[in-house]
Amino acid sequence: MLSHERIWSAIDHLAQRNNLTASGLAKRAGLDATSFNRSKRVSPDGRKRWPSTESVSKILAATGATLDDFLRLIEPREIDARIAAVPLIGSESAAGQIGANGLPSHGSVVEEVMMPRIGQERCFAIAVRDGALAPLYRDGDVLVVSPTAAIRKGDRVVTCLGGGSILVAELKRRTARTAELRGPVPGEPDRIVPTSEIAWMARVMWVRH
Repeated sequence: MLSHERIWSAIDHLAQRNNLTASGLAKRAGLDATSFNRSKRVSPDGRKRWPSTESVSKILAATGATLDDFLRLIEPREIDARIAAVPLIGSESAAGQIGANGLPSHGSVVEEVMMPRIGQERCFAIAVRDGALAPLYRDGDVLVVSPTAAIRKGDRVVTCLGGGSILVAELKRRTARTAELRGPVPGEPDRIVPTSEIAWMARVMWVRH
């Protein structure tokens, strides 16, 4: 577990790295100048106070640091090597362009979330909303997908079509010209999608319900 002292120490180090005091960092992030004062880190009755996730997000944005940068400022051995920060987008934004690095465009990213580290593949997370991926996934589910992972027959994939719609299904077969996707509900016909209509296809690596 990350300790109270090391979280605050990471904030102090981030301020120092940007030639700021803790108060200066707070002001740059649009927070009250006293937000990170020593007196704010412990309540009058001695209970530990933790910085809010919103305040941490604001200081990262203000300094251009990433969540991974912040975690590195905390004692490395405190960070589970099996956990990684991945960009999260809403399912309504999943039809956006995926860059050459296999990740969604910066403007569509809502936040970074901590998820199990999955090898060296480039991954991002999709928060399911408004029944976009029903019936296989429900609103509130989070899918970790990878556009760079090898896709094989039987893998579940998220497919973005050129028209902007997305669908999730099991891959039955893929050729140079088409992708055959199994119907999401037993009895439904399979769907054959021309490769020319596929903007991107990403393998579902992990799901949090």
